[in-house]
Amino acid sequence: MNFRELIDKYKNGIASEEEKLLIKQEIEKYEAIEEYLSENIDIDFMEVENYDDQRDETIKLKKSVNSRLRRVVITSVSVVMLIILGIFFVLSPIIDSFYYNPTKISVGQYNQDIYFDLTAFTELNLPGYSLGLVTAERLGFGNYNIYYSRHNLFTKESKNISSKIKRDTHLKNFENIFEEEYISLGFQIITNPEISEYQYFKENKNRVISHIKKLNPVSYVSAYLTFEEDLTMEEIYNMLMEYDDIEITWIGIRTAPKDEAIQYLTGFKPPSNAVSAADDRPDKNKYPAFQLLDWLRDHTRSRNQSIWPEGYELHYKSLLRYMIDRKDEVNVLDHNHLKIQHYQSALDYVEEHGVKSYGVLIYANAEDLLTFIGKESIYTIELNQVMTSKRYIR
Repeated sequence: MNFRELIDKYKNGIASEEEKLLIKQEIEKYEAIEEYLSENIDIDFMEVENYDDQRDETIKLKKSVNSRLRRVVITSVSVVMLIILGIFFVLSPIIDSFYYNPTKISVGQYNQDIYFDLTAFTELNLPGYSLGLVTAERLGFGNYNIYYSRHNLFTKESKNISSKIKRDTHLKNFENIFEEEYISLGFQIITNPEISEYQYFKENKNRVISHIKKLNPVSYVSAYLTFEEDLTMEEIYNMLMEYDDIEITWIGIRTAPKDEAIQYLTGFKPPSNAVSAADDRPDKNKYPAFQLLDWLRDHTRSRNQSIWPEGYELHYKSLLRYMIDRKDEVNVLDHNHLKIQHYQSALDYVEEHGVKSYGVLIYANAEDLLTFIGKESIYTIELNQVMTSKRYIR
């Protein structure tokens, strides 16, 4: 029996007493040898001096690698930042230059171009409204936010509106933001002259007057009126001077023969509702009366030589010329390429036939409105809005 077989018997508990004694003696012998070896043999797996040298070298290598990594990371970040800065400060302005930039200051000296663009658009096309603060914010790559306040001249209410332009695409049509009844409903006889032959339409004036008579005399009324014959600007001015208790807030101008439909109605605000940009205005040589109040201030004459009718005519023509010259900008704001053609044809018409009014938007107490209608040659009248009383009585 060899020693391995003897060990197996010992582990399995079947060894005899003599065999157990033999195994114990062998174990004691190997323990003594192991102890001797551990005390007297110096096993140097790695010389300490060499290990220290390798550790120092490892530390240096780590520092070198970290330094290189940092330089690579910093270089990469710098390159990325330069690319980003290049995109926003070089590429973005280049892209902006291809599209309408409402933040640009090229029309006036202080106000952004959007101010003059929206001012002219509103006055020509949207009776009963005016603009307050107008500003645009550049977002880059042809994108802009537009902010402005809209004032209802009848109710005296204001509304803050925001919109966005994205590379010449107006994400909300400016004209459609005005939720109230559209102008053409008040001047149907101008946009659809054929309806004058309808019996209902012939009787409509009397029905409206009868309704006004039923109102409280101090009820405040907004109404569209048309005249039996077009009035010159001098006649409009005399009308404004004669009636202190009424407010003509918008004057519609004829831009086609009387028997032809006018698809797009345009006009202007008289001085009481005109706006001034505090000496900031477009080119005075091209648009001499763009700011009507400023022009009137610059051309003061004696009371016997009124310049107001002349100012009215120049003001309307200045607004049309401005819109024609700002063709691309108008197309962005209005989303209607036909409007530019209309502005040009309107200007051609008034240059040949003069600036004459087919009707007005008027505000007055019910009693004063009836007096006005009774004295003047009014062809049609359409109620727009009625309030219990005028606000802010003075």
